[in-house]
Order: sequence, then structure tokens, then C-alpha cells
Amino acid sequence: MRVASFPAASEFYQMKKIQFLSIVFLCSTVAGMAQKPKDTLRLATYTYAVNNRLDNLRPLAAHLGRVTGYPVIAVSYPTVKALLDAIAHDSVDIAVMNTLGYLVLQKNNPGIVKPMLNLQLRRKDVTDYGACIVASKKSNISSLSDIKNTQKKRSLALVGSSSTSGNLVPRLILNSNGIVSAEANFDVYYAGTHQKAMEDVLTGKTDLAGCGCAEVDSAKAKNNFEDKAVLVAAYNDIPLGPVVYRKGVSKKIIKRVSRELSQLHINNPAVFRNFCAGWTEFKEAVMFKPVNDRHYDAFRAMFGNNESIWKLIE
Repeated sequence: MRVASFPAASEFYQMKKIQFLSIVFLCSTVAGMAQKPKDTLRLATYTYAVNNRLDNLRPLAAHLGRVTGYPVIAVSYPTVKALLDAIAHDSVDIAVMNTLGYLVLQKNNPGIVKPMLNLQLRRKDVTDYGACIVASKKSNISSLSDIKNTQKKRSLALVGSSSTSGNLVPRLILNSNGIVSAEANFDVYYAGTHQKAMEDVLTGKTDLAGCGCAEVDSAKAKNNFEDKAVLVAAYNDIPLGPVVYRKGVSKKIIKRVSRELSQLHINNPAVFRNFCAGWTEFKEAVMFKPVNDRHYDAFRAMFGNNESIWKLIE
């Protein structure tokens, strides 16, 4: 009769040890999968001049991460166009946009983002978010009709191609008064900032400038604006650019983030004020408020069918 062979005691215990370790490894792996950190949310914006606004965005990202439980990192892209490209390639989850960038994004990639909130401004005796056209007194221009009827080709300083109040709206003001192409009627250049565009008017370097109306307020307070320049035209009802979210982000996450932002002025006013300080047009804001795409329809109507303006700002 054949006798069955058994492993030696040492081999037997070694096998049991291996089995035990395998079970421990499997359990720890499953537990690790269950405790895997939530996906990080990318909160993004764009750089204005040399201000990347990260000092304004990071405390907000930290606050949102702490109260929602979702890790949030702040990212700044060098230009509005770079931000739009990142959104189009799903590299951004939530973005603080300017109005022009949002309009262009929705025109070229409709529905890729959805507006969530923008800011409620304080109503008092200060200029709301608007755009102005100003003229140097040396130019002898004091009205839009003077601009339209001049035979001389004037110089026009705008802020930058992606600026709402320093490019888009001044062009729309001119367009509504029969000046369809700024380039055909003026020697146009981009000054880079609202402050520099105003400075060029005050010094007489340029005949005209388009800039944010807040810059006119500042020049009146600090630089004897009335002695050096004239306010030719203004549009004071620009809707603020929205905080948007990427279409694919969980509705649960967006609902939580939206709720926290809506209460930020109450729950963490220091973070709210620090955030607003990064944008000139946000400085008079008192709270976040809900917004949807229809909020921008009246402003879109200013374009009419003028594709030439769309092409200039895209």
C-alpha cells in the first residue's frame, strides 16, 4: 500500500504564512480602493497683465476643499484664449471667466460649460461694470459724431484682444454709431492694461481710448481727468463674467460648490473679499448670485449679425 506523503511541518507553516499574507494583501487592496481620494477639482482663471490672480484663487480653493471634502487646486492660464483651450480639452472643472471669453466659448463650443454664479454688485454712487470711450482734449473730440465725421485718421488705444470692457464693448459702441470697423477708421493698438490706455489719453499719446469705466473714476480722483480728457461715450450694463462648470462634472459636486459660494460672504468674508480683490469689476461685489445663460442674451443682441466683430474677438 502506498503511503501519502505530507509536507514537513516547516513547509506547512510556510504555506499557511503565504496564504495569510495573500489574504491580508487582498483585504488591504480592497480597503485602499474604498478609501481612494476623490478626484481633484481644478478651479481656474486667466492672467491679467502680470496678475495671475492665484493669490486670490488659492484661499478660495482651500476653503472649498475644506467645506466640501473635494480636493480643489487653483490654476491660472496666461491668457483668456489659453483658458478657453483648457476648458475645451476638459482640463478645467470650474472656471472664473470674463464676459467676452464666456461668449466666445459658448459660440464656438455651445454647452461645453454651464454658468453657475456671478457677482451681485453694491448699488451706490460708483460706476457699475461698464466700458467707456474717452478722448484727449488735444484731439478736439467731444462726441461720437465728432469721431464719425472726422476726416483725419485718429489713434485709438484699446486694452487687449480678450478684454470685455477694454475691447469688445468700445467696438460695440462704435459699431452702434455706424463705425463698423475700428481698424478701417483708426490707428488701433493695444495698450495692455486699462491704466495704460487711460494714461495714453491723459498724456496725449493717443486721441482716443476704450477702457473700463472704473478707470475713468480713478483718473477723476487722482489725475485731473477733466483738465486732460473728455468722456465721449459709456455703456454701464455689462453682465459680469460667470463662474462656470464643465458639463461632465458631477451634479452633486456642483450643487455643493454652488451652495458654498452663495454663502461665502457670510461664512468666510475674508476669503470672499480677497477673491473679489483680484478683479477690478468685482471690487464692489457683495455676494455671489445664481446666473444662467439667458442672462447674457440681451448683451449678445448687441452683436446683431455683425460677424466681423465676432471674428475680431475670437
